[in-house]
Amino acid sequence: MAATGVNQTPDGALPEPSAGGHDAAVTDGPGPETRGPDAASAAPAPAAAPAADAAVPDSVRPAPAGQERVTHRMGVLEEARRLAGLKWRILRNTLTRSTWVLVGTILGGLYALFILGMLLTGMFFLGTEPLEVVTAAGVLVGSVLLLGWWLMPVLSAKADATLDPARLALFPLSTTGLLAGQVIGALIGIPGVLTVIALAGWLLTWRTSPAAMTASVVCAVLAALLAFTGARCASALAARIAKGRRSTEIISILSLLLIVLLGPIFASVATGVERVWDRLPTWASVLGWSPLGAVWAIPGDVGTAEWGTALARLLVVLVTLAALVAVARLALGRALADAAGGAARATGRSATGIGLLDRFPARPWGAVAARSLIYWLKDPRYSASLIMIPALSAGLWFLGGDSGFAMWVLPMMIALLMAYAISADISYDNTAFSLHLLASVPGRADRLGRVVAMLVVATPLVALGLVLWLVWLQQWPALPAMAGVCAALLLGGGGVVSVVSARYTYPTPPPGASPMKTPQGFTVLNLLLQFVLMALMVLLALPPLVLLFVHLGTGAAVWSWAALAVGLAEGAILLWTGVRVGGKWLEARGPELLQEVAGYR
Repeated sequence: MAATGVNQTPDGALPEPSAGGHDAAVTDGPGPETRGPDAASAAPAPAAAPAADAAVPDSVRPAPAGQERVTHRMGVLEEARRLAGLKWRILRNTLTRSTWVLVGTILGGLYALFILGMLLTGMFFLGTEPLEVVTAAGVLVGSVLLLGWWLMPVLSAKADATLDPARLALFPLSTTGLLAGQVIGALIGIPGVLTVIALAGWLLTWRTSPAAMTASVVCAVLAALLAFTGARCASALAARIAKGRRSTEIISILSLLLIVLLGPIFASVATGVERVWDRLPTWASVLGWSPLGAVWAIPGDVGTAEWGTALARLLVVLVTLAALVAVARLALGRALADAAGGAARATGRSATGIGLLDRFPARPWGAVAARSLIYWLKDPRYSASLIMIPALSAGLWFLGGDSGFAMWVLPMMIALLMAYAISADISYDNTAFSLHLLASVPGRADRLGRVVAMLVVATPLVALGLVLWLVWLQQWPALPAMAGVCAALLLGGGGVVSVVSARYTYPTPPPGASPMKTPQGFTVLNLLLQFVLMALMVLLALPPLVLLFVHLGTGAAVWSWAALAVGLAEGAILLWTGVRVGGKWLEARGPELLQEVAGYR
């Protein structure tokens, strides 16, 4: 009697069951010529299925012959839970990746908690006031909170892309599940946690009225949903608006402009509040019927037993929330479809010539200067600096007051910042820096070309700063000295940066990203290195700066002209030395620098 054994695949794995549900077997008995009639008429046994790869999930394997694959679809809540868990794991890994990242996050959180503590203290004492005052204050402050949540995703487009639909388009997620995951994910992070704590403090302002406090609990939940859903709605719409490169540049530049002008804005608001203090209750009553302020006014209506008004405001809140959900779902659906389809548009404009490359000498440093100047004009990470100078001037103008000290600093600050800006050139190049290595561009040519492009842009801006300084202070005798200090900062700083940037790089937003994006790997140590570099540039510019003070103290014009001569000479020497030394370091460390900057994301 023949022995029967179980067949194995070449790698030793057992075969998968056949369609009939029985294991495939091989009989070591007689050949076909000795089989009986039944064996001869039987259908040939199917070939053994190939071994299943244990690394391939069952859900993506082909279904056996004659069977239909049954797929399991997650519910909306399960999708939301998994997406929120994904964001939590990303946040945790980001914080534990580097000690400096964790320390910086803790310091930022402590600062935010300090500000929040002051706000909570104010809300606690506000609870002793009449309900009308509590309602007006809650409507005004709450409206600003909601407005901030709705505007920040637009102003910081692509800044937080943890649950970006473009990255999740290929996964079988529903639009509702993705939206729910993004809303819940808003709680994971410092802004979401601080908002929840602020809402808890807002509940205490109604402690004198049990009915109002009970209603405020429901309103706090609705306010959180309005904030987080509105933020996702604005983010989805911003993603649609920012599909074009020019739109992204405009949004990024406006964001930076707003940040620079925060000081003057707050100062103006503080002054304006004193002037319109009597009108605040009227404004609060109007905002109480708007989508921004209705949710904050409902507890006051409940506390005064105005049930009809409270129900009407609740209707406004629910309609607003429904509209935000509908718009967010529509925008997310289109974003998912666009990302999955990979729609790419090409412009029909044709270009003639080679642009700025025609305007510079046909030398390696000229080619580098032309390419760098193109980046200064077209890359938002560079071009944002051009609009920051007027914003900085406006801020110093507001903060300077009658003393004019800020205007003394303005021209020197412009020169310092413009010289420092090229310290990130290689980081901004990212993988494009490989072109310099493959073309064997001399290190000296690379350093000189980048400095020349910076000087082409920076010289008119420094001149603008000098003009504003003269208009404000009318210090004509000190003009040569001020020009000498600016020359030392601009030329000498360019030489210092040419050396340091050939040795050290720091993470920057990758090409095509928003200037507001925080790059991975940026730590407090990188920030400290930047401050040390700028301090070194200021230290080397001390000789003409000292001569400027001597001129201001004595009034002798000779010291002013001496400061100009010293500044020009020192700046030229530092620039020449920096280009030569930086070029040698760049040639020695080119491959290592490319490896560093290619990892910045």
